[in-house]
Order: sequence, then C-alpha cells, then structure tokens
Amino acid sequence: MKMPLSIKVIQGFMLLQVIVLGGLYFVVSQADPMNLSHWASKMVFNVVTMPEDMLDQSYVLGRMKGRLMFPLIITTLLFFFIQMRLLKSSIVCISLAILLDISNGTFLIAIVYVTLLLVVTHNKQSKIYFNREHHEVTQTVSK
Repeated sequence: MKMPLSIKVIQGFMLLQVIVLGGLYFVVSQADPMNLSHWASKMVFNVVTMPEDMLDQSYVLGRMKGRLMFPLIITTLLFFFIQMRLLKSSIVCISLAILLDISNGTFLIAIVYVTLLLVVTHNKQSKIYFNREHHEVTQTVSK
C-alpha cells in the first residue's frame, strides 16, 4: 500500500522540523565566543543575552547545542521509523518527543505530537500502512 495522506503530512512535519532544528544546530555549533566578528557568533549573540565571561559563554553555547540536539535526533529517528513502517518504535519516539517538549516548556509542539500519536495509532489508513489490519486468529485443536 502506498503512503496515506495523513502519514505524508506527518512526514512533512518531521522533515520541516529536522530542517529547522538542523539549521539552528549548525548556526549554534559555528558560534565562537573567541571570535565575535564571525557570522554565527553575531547571530547567536544578537538573539541570546550572553554573560561576560568566556567560560560561561561556552557553557551557554553547549547548553543550546544540547537542547537542539536531542529533539533533532528524536525527530530524525521518528522520520526513519515511519518510513520503515516500524509502529512500536514510532510510538516510542513520539512519546519521547512529547516528554521532551513538556520538560522544555514547549506545550504547543507537545500537543502537535499528541495529535501525531493519535493519528498513527487510530487512523484507519495508518493502521493499514503499518500492517495492523485485524487478522482472524485460527485455533487448531488436536485430539
């Protein structure tokens, strides 16, 4: 069966999120507290209020990279698990993304992930896509 529209929308959302998070991660990873004239340093330092000390600036940049890296990894894994039709792994990744977004305080994205979870688990076309159609179990009785 080809991919239903609901799964294509989910895949598109995941791809958009991977592109945005990957771009942000790239910019933050290029920022250098030693070189404030670098383009990435200018972008990051204009958006985020940085402390005066360079060790604290490195700490803040590391925290930013860590906060971007975990959602990027989870979203990329979710994209591949849905592509490979692995339902249980997809549900685990969606659940991890929900917990991560709630802990970060981004409740709007957590609500989107809850919606994705409901679509993946309860939509008729997604059940067929993940090969979950209801099969009759035959029971053999031996004498």
